[in-house]
Amino acid sequence: MRIIDAHVHVGDNYQPMAPFEDTGRVDRLLQEMDECEVEKAVMLPVVADFSPDNNAECARWARQHPDRLVNVADVALHQANADEDIARAREVYEAVAVSYYPSGGDISWMLDPEREPVWEALKTFDLLCNLHVTPPNYSTLLELARRHTDLRFVCNHLALPGRHFEPSDATYGGLINARGLPNVYIKASAFYAAAANPWDLRCPRALGYFAALLRDLGSSRLLWGTDWPPTSRHLTYRQALEIIRTGAELEDDALELVLGANAARVFGI
Repeated sequence: MRIIDAHVHVGDNYQPMAPFEDTGRVDRLLQEMDECEVEKAVMLPVVADFSPDNNAECARWARQHPDRLVNVADVALHQANADEDIARAREVYEAVAVSYYPSGGDISWMLDPEREPVWEALKTFDLLCNLHVTPPNYSTLLELARRHTDLRFVCNHLALPGRHFEPSDATYGGLINARGLPNVYIKASAFYAAAANPWDLRCPRALGYFAALLRDLGSSRLLWGTDWPPTSRHLTYRQALEIIRTGAELEDDALELVLGANAARVFGI
């Protein structure tokens, strides 16, 4: 069974982990992966004041460890030259996807006609779109997926339900409407962020969200990930894996899809 971690951050100076900023070093990640028999990890760079060159760094590590690491590029899709940065993601960084963390709450601007070059560039370079989407923006995500059926959209961290709705919500905050959109995928990652107690390795509340997604979208639409190193403030790397491998009590076929087969197919790795 292939095991692929669909969501990690890597950096020698990952300041969100202060005072242990070097927690995110690539050698530490590879050691964690070795110990847990994780074949590959998908790196999501964080281009910020503390890591302005993280796109290039992650691209370098992917070249150094092509059998273990896969590179995504952090692209500011709201910028006027986003289509040029998308081209650079493929041609310079050899990325398999672009990642975008909105700086503001509303992303409905993504539907504006002047943003069409962004989606066309993603299609031209065959890049997946990895989005940090909160429930108030589900409707925008779904409309994008309807308009661009030949693009793949992946959402982080159980689609960030947070405190917006409970696992018992029969519509999953409206995301149930993605059922008819086979180009929308959700990462089963960062369980600590959806947990009532982030240190609780049983993660009953987060597993409730996972079970709802499994019911509504099916096992072929979910990708396991850790959100390492932030998750290490609450759980070990192995615990972040075992939440799904043992805690979710999946059938073997579903487990194979969620732990690696879906990521391999969706990211083309």
